[in-house]
Amino acid sequence: MAGLLRASEEGLKIIDMVRRNLEWNKADELWCQAALTSKATLKRFWTQQPIRRETFIHICKAVGVKNWQDIVAREIHEPELLLAAIADIPLDNQTDRTFPLPENLPPVRNWVQRTKELEILKTTIVNSDITAISIVGLPGIGKTTLISQLIRQLHTENTPFTCAAWQSLQSATGKAPPCDRTIDSLLFTLSNGEITATTNAENDCGKKTENLLKILREKPCLLVFDRADTLLKAGEAKAAGYFAEDCAEYAWLFKQLLETEHQSKIIFTSRESLAELSPTVTREIQLNGLDRDAAISLLQSFNLTANAEELAEMGDRYSGHPKALQLVAALIRDDTEFQGNVGNFLHQRDWLLIRDIERLIDEIIARLGDGEQTCLGRISVYQSSEYPLSFAGISAQMPEVSKYELKENIILALKRRQLLYYDRHLKSYQLHPLIQEKGEHLLNQNSENVRTAHSQAYNYYISIPLKPESEWQDIEDIQPLIRAHYHASQAQDLDAANAIISEVCEYLRQWNCAGLVCGNIELPLLIEKPYFTN
Repeated sequence: MAGLLRASEEGLKIIDMVRRNLEWNKADELWCQAALTSKATLKRFWTQQPIRRETFIHICKAVGVKNWQDIVAREIHEPELLLAAIADIPLDNQTDRTFPLPENLPPVRNWVQRTKELEILKTTIVNSDITAISIVGLPGIGKTTLISQLIRQLHTENTPFTCAAWQSLQSATGKAPPCDRTIDSLLFTLSNGEITATTNAENDCGKKTENLLKILREKPCLLVFDRADTLLKAGEAKAAGYFAEDCAEYAWLFKQLLETEHQSKIIFTSRESLAELSPTVTREIQLNGLDRDAAISLLQSFNLTANAEELAEMGDRYSGHPKALQLVAALIRDDTEFQGNVGNFLHQRDWLLIRDIERLIDEIIARLGDGEQTCLGRISVYQSSEYPLSFAGISAQMPEVSKYELKENIILALKRRQLLYYDRHLKSYQLHPLIQEKGEHLLNQNSENVRTAHSQAYNYYISIPLKPESEWQDIEDIQPLIRAHYHASQAQDLDAANAIISEVCEYLRQWNCAGLVCGNIELPLLIEKPYFTN
């Protein structure tokens, strides 16, 4: 019974204050998820009934109270212990934990619901024949947090796993630790401390891998390799996604883990696709930003002054990127210039990359080869939200390379590095807003490069066939011309820009689109001949 705790009166006041700051009610679903507990247990917590020590700690830490000892009532009487023990027996819908949490499991902070993603992961890990999942996405998109939360949920459910190990491949040097040390750590964890680095010292990497596979065959384990991108090559497009030469032992280890029959499952998180993992036993899942409601919920946790529209606009600007939203929210909250007011920030900033966010993006930009960086900068001039960006559009920006080189090396490399993706619904290549703005920064380092990129975009759009003029019904029928005008303007080709407007101005007036075009495309070229008049 010594493992039971209850809250004191003063402790409840502290908890009540912090949960109000989070805008959670006393049995909030988000709280239950973060604390890995039920509403019934939260009710017992609030009524000062004894509950399990581990659950008590989770409840406190879920609202940011790390010093949970300050919340505890110092004395629990024997009758209460007996009642608590009975009450704390899991109900029919509450199963016992199936494995202990890894000691080095990363914390989950500012968690917002990713219910859909968690269900996909759980189904794939528990109910499919897939041996491994690779979670890929931009830096700060939430890969580590998602998998940490997944482990916590599996820990509370009736899953087949009897043990779990979390192995981070990130280090202070930016390189992964030696493979030999990683295997030692896995053996120690999965053997419950029986196999130590000392007892295993005489074995080489191959023998240690055999011992690891033996454990994975004997009992169902769950292995997580976090930040596997540290093992990959950088600086060359055709090498994107492949293991670096000095990480050959890791490549061999992963090959053995995936191709040897056992009853365990493996999860990788990576900023880049792991091209050498066997696709027959591995599923890659791309992690995107939060949806609008989740992004708003995350921003609200910072107690900012904003209405619903402003919070939604903030979430949309950053495409729900969790880390970017947290960094911006902290800036708005703490900077005296904004004093917590989101509206002030939105009105004063027409750019996305504050310094801390740009440093995050720079980490992956630094891994690009010259061709990738050139392509990224040039295609950043396209407004793909206005008109679908096709392979032909990208090719127009890279005339110096063959279509094979562009498609099979440069574009594939950008996709593997999560910097470019193809949206099957929009039938268009897309850049994340943060990446597009970074690409613009790269391009703007040379003004001549900017003009060239816009000129090439103009040539691309002007070459797109249109319907016969007699069939033009609305502005969508001439969108390529509108795009061409925009790029001619940016390239400072006034003759080309005015020629386009001369061709379509009568139609724009008929469709009442003149104001829309002037507002969105910027028409600074109409001084001599006012095509649009009131």
